[in-house]
Amino acid sequence: MKKHIYGLIIFCLFGKNIKAQNGYIYVHKKAISEVASLNFNFSLTDSGGNSVANFTLNDKPEGFNSFDLGNSHDTGEGQLWTVVNNNSIAQEVHTVAGTIYTRPVGSSNWLGTSINNAKSVDGIGQNTAVYSDASGNVGLYNNGNSIVIWSPASHSNVGIVDVASGGPTGIIAVIGDNGMIYKYTGDGTNDSWIVFSKVTNNGTSLPFRLDVHPGTGDVVFIKNKGDGNIYRISSSDPSSAVPVIVTNAPSGNAPDTARDIAVSNNDNVYANYGATISRYANGSWTTNPRSRNLYGLTAGVSDQVWSINKNNSNLIQHTIYTRTSTGDWLDDERVRTSTNGNSIMIPVPAGVYSLSEIVPSGWNNSDIKLYDPTNNSSANLASSTSTINVSANEVVNIVYSNVLENPIVTPAVCATNYILTFGQGASTYGNAAQGFTSYHYFANGQVADGYYTLAKTSTGWFAGGPVPPLLNHTPNDPNGYFALFNASYATDDFFRQTVTGLSVGTKYEFAFWVADLGPSFSIRPNVTMGIVDPNSGTLLASINTGDISSTIWKRYSFTFTATSTTGEIFLKNNSVGGDGNDIAIDDITFAPAPPDIPNVEMTGGLTTICSNMSSNPTQYQFTNSLAGGVWSSDNPSLITINPNTGLASAVYGASGTAEIIYNHTNASGCVSESKLVVNVGNCSCYNPVTNTNAGIDTKLGITLQQRAGADNGNWPMIRKSAYAVLESNTKGVVITRVPTAGLSAITTPQEGMMVYDTTEKCLKIYSDGTWKCFSTPSCP
Repeated sequence: MKKHIYGLIIFCLFGKNIKAQNGYIYVHKKAISEVASLNFNFSLTDSGGNSVANFTLNDKPEGFNSFDLGNSHDTGEGQLWTVVNNNSIAQEVHTVAGTIYTRPVGSSNWLGTSINNAKSVDGIGQNTAVYSDASGNVGLYNNGNSIVIWSPASHSNVGIVDVASGGPTGIIAVIGDNGMIYKYTGDGTNDSWIVFSKVTNNGTSLPFRLDVHPGTGDVVFIKNKGDGNIYRISSSDPSSAVPVIVTNAPSGNAPDTARDIAVSNNDNVYANYGATISRYANGSWTTNPRSRNLYGLTAGVSDQVWSINKNNSNLIQHTIYTRTSTGDWLDDERVRTSTNGNSIMIPVPAGVYSLSEIVPSGWNNSDIKLYDPTNNSSANLASSTSTINVSANEVVNIVYSNVLENPIVTPAVCATNYILTFGQGASTYGNAAQGFTSYHYFANGQVADGYYTLAKTSTGWFAGGPVPPLLNHTPNDPNGYFALFNASYATDDFFRQTVTGLSVGTKYEFAFWVADLGPSFSIRPNVTMGIVDPNSGTLLASINTGDISSTIWKRYSFTFTATSTTGEIFLKNNSVGGDGNDIAIDDITFAPAPPDIPNVEMTGGLTTICSNMSSNPTQYQFTNSLAGGVWSSDNPSLITINPNTGLASAVYGASGTAEIIYNHTNASGCVSESKLVVNVGNCSCYNPVTNTNAGIDTKLGITLQQRAGADNGNWPMIRKSAYAVLESNTKGVVITRVPTAGLSAITTPQEGMMVYDTTEKCLKIYSDGTWKCFSTPSCP
């Protein structure tokens, strides 16, 4: 009976591929409040409105530590397998034994298996896998059943250190601890193998990690002990092995226990020799800077790749990262069985699909990110829907981010309004705050990429931190905490908060204090701060800090005018994680700001005030189009001004420069200020006569108006107190025209002499030993 069961298994493993080609919709969930995360329900329908899948995702922070990865092919494409050991924090992969868990394709649930001593695993087809264990055995797993197909006792005590599968129609290949590569030739019920290549073992650097291409059956592998080459064995000619990549990384840059290799279905090879994962495609080698310290690799349809975050492995859960078509890595998929997972990969026929999220009460959909290789999908944040256009053998990744609203009412008055100071307490580290970030909390002086802590000082941070150490920024708060972030590999939010009670048309200021925690590392923090409409997702205003290099607290802010009563303010990471991009944040504030105010003006466009009139001094009118403010002078010894009317006059004999100040206080108590600098001094003036008598008749006049005499307009007698009068409506008076440089040629100029300066374009009068423009009623 048992033989018949495994005959059925081997048919499943190596039977003919009869499925149609699918595309894949890969949905990821981020909850901006890990303290209060809950289930988020989704529905996927086709272009005809027919239901394709209903599923639930949960982004709670708990999870298990992964130590190896595998992916199934064919109808199981996208089914992940991992070796889990939650009692180990080792940075290595393939070396820690543990239990195999799997997340079936089309499911968000992780399932444990009965295999509890595995070190390496790779998927075959749907619900089938091959694995090696701590004793060097190789086993086949199928839907809860397993059988050993390699025993070291049957192979001269050679134990297996890595396994790989090309899928149900491909081969199974393994590497022995002797450096030899073997190919399985059995029927799924027996121990039958052949040496796949005899030239791979040169006795020094031995093959120790491998993968199989599911289409060609070619085997790619790497060797240990500092050999940086990647080798490929052709399935049609396994007698030769030629290096296809020579790494530029220095020898020994990554320990062998951290290295791995994978080949995707479209035949791109991935390997991590060094701090990052590199890709070999179309004959060229590129390094992905967003993959630092990701160890353990598996690949699948199109160019889909997965890895395990092992950066600061003693500080984090070893979670699964997913590569997107842009080369970004989505963090993080958590292996757990207590709740649904936070990701699901759904196979679908090529076509157009609609994905909808049912947003729970008290939450808001803050962002939908699409990673579509062909860029023909779209998202509607307002309706929490995505339209996904997926082709055969294409993977479209979608990240839905939800924020716990936890709204804060904005005060209606101008003041320092703290949105978040991160609290205070007697303990060294604070408690995780509800809401505000998608980062994971860890109460420790050091945290890994994608994590944050709350501390009173940066003293416990990694070597190369600020000197002197940062202290809490909040004034008068010696027991206060601030946030220390180790930025993640993704460009996501450090902070997001709903603010309500905004007054449409009112100006607001959003500000925060920040410092660089890793000045000795290569990557600088870089932040976008902004506000969005939570209903439509429309960006209302934002600024970018640029690279932040200050190791002392520095304030960034921007202002905007409210167009609705509610908004979501955010601080978003723009840099890559890894070697730096460590950031301290404190004292986030949001409050009404002083409105913009028009410029102060003086009637006539003047900027000079005369002070040589001891009696009845000239009154000068200052104005501002924003009514209701208060006027003042910064120097009353030069100028006095009526605080209500803006009428001003100079103090007799005063000379100097003063500021006319206009302060306006709006309904929120915000004070806006505008200033105008004016000159004060002695003037040669042509102000109107102040004599209230009628004046004497002018006796001499020349007119072109064809009038003169008492019986013809009483002209020129009507023009009072003049020596002579000239009159025309078609002619002008031209006086001497001289450029500024030519004024010095006038010898012995007389007081009151007049010329027209063609350079300065003004009528000038010679007064007090100098030529002065005579163009306004104030002093020239």
